[in-house]
Amino acid sequence: MSGIFISYRRTDTIAWAGHLFADLSKSFGASQVFMDIEGGIPRGANFEQVLTAALTNCDALLALIGPQWTSCKGSDEIRRLDVPTDWVRNEIATSLRREILVMPVIFGGARLPCKTDIPEDLYALLKCQVAPVDDGKRWVFDVGELIKDLLRIPRLKQLHDIATTKAGLARLKDLIATVPAVADAVSRSKEVIETTYREVGRLELFKTIHDSLHKIEERCLLPMKAGGFASQLPPRFQREFARQARCIQEVMKDREVEANLRTDIIDLLESTANAFQATMDAPGEATYGRVVNELVELFTLLPAKLDVGISEAAAGLNLDRLADLMTRVRGTLTETIGEQDAELEPIIKGNDALNRLREELKTRVNEHGLLQRLDSKLRAVCDGGIMPGNLIGEWARIKQKRSRLAPPYSPELGQAIDDLVATEQEIEKRLVLNDEPAALNYLRDYFTVLSHAFQDVDTSLKEFCLKLGAVSQPLKTVLEMF
Repeated sequence: MSGIFISYRRTDTIAWAGHLFADLSKSFGASQVFMDIEGGIPRGANFEQVLTAALTNCDALLALIGPQWTSCKGSDEIRRLDVPTDWVRNEIATSLRREILVMPVIFGGARLPCKTDIPEDLYALLKCQVAPVDDGKRWVFDVGELIKDLLRIPRLKQLHDIATTKAGLARLKDLIATVPAVADAVSRSKEVIETTYREVGRLELFKTIHDSLHKIEERCLLPMKAGGFASQLPPRFQREFARQARCIQEVMKDREVEANLRTDIIDLLESTANAFQATMDAPGEATYGRVVNELVELFTLLPAKLDVGISEAAAGLNLDRLADLMTRVRGTLTETIGEQDAELEPIIKGNDALNRLREELKTRVNEHGLLQRLDSKLRAVCDGGIMPGNLIGEWARIKQKRSRLAPPYSPELGQAIDDLVATEQEIEKRLVLNDEPAALNYLRDYFTVLSHAFQDVDTSLKEFCLKLGAVSQPLKTVLEMF
């Protein structure tokens, strides 16, 4: 889903919004910057659903404010900001409630509005740091400063590095055709690119399946469960399921998918499709309930199986070797055309970004493994039971595993560290007092906090791996040259 949401009024900032979208797309990738008329809402799509999904999943919202932002009126001559259903008002209010980064971006000499000019649900906007953008000579500088602010968000930094890596690989393709030394270096390391392309392709496949499953859950299962069992199933649910099922089946054609996983996916989709058809043929609570149960089973079984595939692809994704190749190409170019040549800039930036992604992947995988072992140890003690008098010894072994977790932590684990440290201190106090029952209760709390953090770390690692699928196309282009 989109990382950056551009909120604007067409009668106020549409031209500036289009230019800003183009510049942000270069840094973060077009698929991670949402603007409604720049492909954000496909033709025929339900625009309310698309906008709501983008708002729910974005990491930052840019509220574009021009000279007419507060005074714009609708055809009824009512000021749009005074209308509770106004989309711009709701986009900003929703993001303020989510407590994500909301940045007022000022154009055309406009000013941040006064409190008396806006509805109460937008008051918090006045406390947000303003980003003025001059559409004249300072545009490049001002947008550059805006991007620096956005890069403070870890997830957006990832997207920036992935987009920069893509640009570097795209430039590599051009240099292969014009610089023989580069072509030679890449040809001798073709196997590296083939391996990376294969594993990135698998990640891209799993991401597509994940996205379709998310849409089935959001557009079918959740509204069906919320509406309760009914005698008649609205046809739109069957149509949406069929559409996403076709998407999954289509993406698996001629793609490398482990045989058992492929069979499980096809069987579960077919079983659910049959349940949908049964309730269309014979409406009733029983057949409606069967559809819900099939969907629940689909989401119980498939995500775990996909997670295994993602983990295996991530393990096989050897970014070290690809980074080494880019470093050699960079050295070759430095000798051939000079370090300062503009032709080299995309390679330099792409190489640096790839190295950052490589280090982040290593760090995340290592942290995930340490948390996995600590979680397993806590699970054995808390769920498996412990003999009286043995807690001090078990706690010493737990602390040993815990000591291997060291900063810098991922953002997900960092949010839980204070709670973990505070609970560790309480456990220590109770053990010093020989109050083993109280210490065990705190240990169970400790296990709960750590398990939740582990789940967040696990989810974030998989999301990171899936985002790496974005470099698939430039890798394919390079391979096609040999």
